[in-house]
Amino acid sequence: MKRKICLFFFMGLFSLTYGRALPNAQEDSRVQKAYDPLQEKLFWIQNNTWTACGLSLLDALTHAKDDGLWAEDYLPFVEHLKKADLTSPETQKEADALLTFAALNYISDMKGGRLDPQAVDKNIHLKRKAVDAVQLLKEYLSHPEQCSWIYDLAPPTPEYQHMKQLLALYRHKQTLGEWPQLPKNTKLQKGDKGPLVEALKTLLIAQDTLSGHGQGSDVFDEDLEEALKLYQSRHGLEQDGKVGGETLKALNTPIEDRLKSIIVSLERQRWLPTPLPSRYIQVNIPGFYLKAVNGINSFYMPIITGREYRKTPVFYAPMTEIIFNPSWHVPTSIAVKDKLPKLKRNPNAFAGKGYHFYNSSGEELSPTSVNWDSYSSGSFPIRIVQSPGNANALGKIRFTIDNPFSIYLHGTPEEKLFNKAKRALSSGCIRVQDPVKLAGFVFNNPHEWTRNRIEEESSGTRTKRVKLEASLPVFITYFTVFEDENYKWNFVDDEYGQDAKIWTALEKAKRGFKDAPAEKHGILSVASAP
Repeated sequence: MKRKICLFFFMGLFSLTYGRALPNAQEDSRVQKAYDPLQEKLFWIQNNTWTACGLSLLDALTHAKDDGLWAEDYLPFVEHLKKADLTSPETQKEADALLTFAALNYISDMKGGRLDPQAVDKNIHLKRKAVDAVQLLKEYLSHPEQCSWIYDLAPPTPEYQHMKQLLALYRHKQTLGEWPQLPKNTKLQKGDKGPLVEALKTLLIAQDTLSGHGQGSDVFDEDLEEALKLYQSRHGLEQDGKVGGETLKALNTPIEDRLKSIIVSLERQRWLPTPLPSRYIQVNIPGFYLKAVNGINSFYMPIITGREYRKTPVFYAPMTEIIFNPSWHVPTSIAVKDKLPKLKRNPNAFAGKGYHFYNSSGEELSPTSVNWDSYSSGSFPIRIVQSPGNANALGKIRFTIDNPFSIYLHGTPEEKLFNKAKRALSSGCIRVQDPVKLAGFVFNNPHEWTRNRIEEESSGTRTKRVKLEASLPVFITYFTVFEDENYKWNFVDDEYGQDAKIWTALEKAKRGFKDAPAEKHGILSVASAP
């Protein structure tokens, strides 16, 4: 008895360490549903061999890692099925069902069904994609002579395809060995020379920012300074042309960490709607830019997003309205955290900036008549409104998005903040650098809404609300790896720590099969249960 218990424990430990045995696919409810009502029909095998679609699917599963999926979730199926003896009807049925099981997982994964984004991070307000893999497979197999769907499961966007190429490139870099590390506290600038300058050049070459020309020199010259500034611009850093602090940290980031960021970004790409609409706005929170897309044409614009403790949420929603010369109704959370401390120190702190204060009855109050010390975050019945004007925190134009978070796009009087590289500086809403240009894009009617008219409507202090004839999709996203408007790759900091959480969740979602079919009965099937 003790020997049986020990064997059971050993087999369970083996399973946890090396992965679960391949399932008995014929007992899987999804597989059974896929074969209904023709239980005896085979999808992937004819004349004792794999069909063209079967071979294509096996090939796709072999290369699942190229899309950032876990190779160990699929390779055991391929290895087992390629060794299968397809001469007997029973073996054929088992093999066909096993490949169907793998196909259903693959369809779900490639359609963005691996994770529930909302469960990963409370600031990601995206529901798990509803992927009916069985129904999709049935639709694909309704034309058995057509196998292209196997390679068309991925998002068709250029961004996704280019990111796959980037993943392949960085995996190749990994095979060449880790790039060198500059010592802690290294500081370098133009005029320096020596082996650390040579190491810096090696790093910039390895990270695709400097050509190999002149690599033998150990002098930090003007060309190297310009290359370093370019590197800094692509990594969301202040472009001072010097090594130290955040620039040193970025340069020393291991290839493995860059690969993780690419894989997470591929997963996020699969969360986007497929296909994307022809016209939309995409906000990238850690990249501090928005992209306005109209067919094949697009433009980029710098933005300011929420501070770390007032994170801009990730969500998708329609833009419905533009407001010229908006008033700002200060949210209570901002009023008590930002305004109240200043009012306690100086009741006239906001004099001349268009702020008005109202009690719960709607009566306007003079700020000097209020005992601000008597209020706190738990008790603040004062409503604060800033009138339209040049000092208004929302600038001259506000873009309304239909969402429950009170998040919208708007201008800002603090234009100097756009000179900063890291622009997580707002209270959650998204400030845009050129609201007039963005309004022209949103209206999409250059004859009626010229730039001159938009500037005229936003001059003065008269508020005007304009409902859009057709709502415009807005995607508030979070990509730490992205192509810029010059089609160059950027790697920026995980500002809110979301990527780290998604990576952990992806690792937990790993199925981790091994090439050994589970028995219908016996110790192996029990030990390999999840």
